[in-house]
Amino acid sequence: MILSKKIKTAIENNKEIQKLFYPDKNLNNWSNFTRTHFNNIAFVINKKITRAVINNPDLVAHYYIIGKLKIEKDILNLNCGSVSGFIQNLSKRSEYQGYNWVSGKTLQSYWNNGDAKMVKINALLIFLQVPLNEWDDWVKEIIRPEVNEEMSQAFPFKTFDHRHSSFAIISKYYVGNYYLYYQKTDGSDTVIKTPFILREHESGQIFIQSISEGHRYNGKVMGLRDGCLYINCQNIDFEEMEQYVFNIGLETNPEVLFGVSTTVSVKERLSVALKNVLVKQKSNKAGFEKESEVEIPFSKIYSTVSEESTIVNFLKKGINNIIKTNSCCNLADLQND
Repeated sequence: MILSKKIKTAIENNKEIQKLFYPDKNLNNWSNFTRTHFNNIAFVINKKITRAVINNPDLVAHYYIIGKLKIEKDILNLNCGSVSGFIQNLSKRSEYQGYNWVSGKTLQSYWNNGDAKMVKINALLIFLQVPLNEWDDWVKEIIRPEVNEEMSQAFPFKTFDHRHSSFAIISKYYVGNYYLYYQKTDGSDTVIKTPFILREHESGQIFIQSISEGHRYNGKVMGLRDGCLYINCQNIDFEEMEQYVFNIGLETNPEVLFGVSTTVSVKERLSVALKNVLVKQKSNKAGFEKESEVEIPFSKIYSTVSEESTIVNFLKKGINNIIKTNSCCNLADLQND
């Protein structure tokens, strides 16, 4: 993901950073900055992020601005014992012993169109003191197409922000506990059953919590468009993303939702698409988020009809539960297939 122009502009215009270059006013093109320039910028950014983390340890505990493996490694190396110990370590550091949330090398790459990880983008948003419920607007470039005046008169239309009405509908009808069912990415005759939780944050965002094949996923609903629910999830154990699309239509009391997810196969590391079935639970039982995934073989015999037996038999009879992709090739390879 490329750092949005909105974030770059806000950082470039930040008063604390501009003081670094005063009175030199000729440094307008940051892509021409040296590593030394960006190291100085990173120092200012990291100092402010550290103050924010000390005041709000959840930024670290919930992996907003640091990955799980990274924080665990730092806790071990610094002999802190826990996240709270890590926060105490930060609070005891001198001004010149700051924590390196974002390096000068990383910043230099961003101003030369390098890819940015979400945790690094989040860190920059913390530096800019952007409220959580506005993060999406800052991350995405919003491009408004130019409308030909004559065409607009011939075909009048209005544009509006779907987001608020979209999240209000999701919050009212779709927040809750679900079981997610899908066939394993390796193609074996096995179904995965795992908790899938949609929760509303006080900011108005809808967040997702799930475990898939032993890996934990956090994410959020991106919106409701044309009768489909769009969800993005990030694996917090290693670098991987999952995208979900569920068919909803006009249903306001869903019991079962059908959809598809795009992910990466565990063994082959190739992109795959999986047929997904979500079954909403009638009650939000305590400890639901602590349940582990269950692997169910197609060969399992059920003595009574249940939610699990119905969904497993449905997937067992289904076709195209998994769509696999190939690695890159050339056109000649395709002709020979």
